[in-house]
Amino acid sequence: MNIKLSAWGLTAALFTMLLIGGLCGRAGAVITNPISACGTLSSPGVYFLTGNLSATGDCLVIAADNVAIDLKGKTITGNGTGSGITDDGSFRGFSIIANGKIRNFNRGINLASSGEGIVSNLDSSKNVEDGIFIADCCNTLDSVTANSNGGTGIFIDDSDSSLSKIQTNGNGAGGIFISSDDNTLVASTASNNTGIGVEMENCCSFVIGSKTQKNTGDGIELGSDDNGVIKSVSSGNGGEGMDFPGSGDNMVTASKSNGNAGIGIDMNERWGIFSGVQANKNGGGGVSMPCRGSTASLTAKGNSGSNLIQFPKTDGPCANVNLNAP
Repeated sequence: MNIKLSAWGLTAALFTMLLIGGLCGRAGAVITNPISACGTLSSPGVYFLTGNLSATGDCLVIAADNVAIDLKGKTITGNGTGSGITDDGSFRGFSIIANGKIRNFNRGINLASSGEGIVSNLDSSKNVEDGIFIADCCNTLDSVTANSNGGTGIFIDDSDSSLSKIQTNGNGAGGIFISSDDNTLVASTASNNTGIGVEMENCCSFVIGSKTQKNTGDGIELGSDDNGVIKSVSSGNGGEGMDFPGSGDNMVTASKSNGNAGIGIDMNERWGIFSGVQANKNGGGGVSMPCRGSTASLTAKGNSGSNLIQFPKTDGPCANVNLNAP
């Protein structure tokens, strides 16, 4: 594991320095490979686009570990089939994809057998299925847009990924879906999606400083235990604002869940914690939580149904401090 992290870190550092010009102009420091047409990238290295690309089917096929692709602000456009960038069904570790746009493929980025990747400053929108699909764990996505795709904006089918400054709006099957545990989403938006705005399954994931609005399903759904929502807003969604359908020990702090069609915040298991939370004017009630659990500075007002439901009390009562839920 330490070897993987070291290789990932070295690759990230190399490409970052290249992008900011730290290695430019140094003879022999970095071998870069210009790309002027779609094709297979069969050797490790740094590749960059010299112009826009168009494809029928797949465009760029990553066929080695440690491949970095700099789109240089260019656009890769498809005909509704194939993938803009793909691993072609084989594991390729430590890929980096950055700085451009991908449009009108079946999937924009399709790492169907890979992980340990970095996607940065990239817009993969208006594809037939998913904007970005990554099958394996341990990815970093930063400053990524995945809007108006027919499937999910971003679909990661494993654990341990970090996402920041993400925009996933208007997708046909949800904004962000991560199938496993230990993920973070920071400073991101997921709005106007058909389905759930942000869904992370299993334990130990966090949504921080983010907004989920006007999705047809839940705004945020975090499965299992030990998940948290911090300084986030979930409003105007067609389902629950924030839903914790699995095990207990979940928390919501300094957040708002207002004007959703379902329950503002729905915790289905005990030991939940609410602190500095608003859940107002929701169609299915304000907050629902089993006891034991605790609230501090919770406001739940103007909801259809009960503002606060606490049940049952077989483990003792819930602890409420500064409660405003008439």
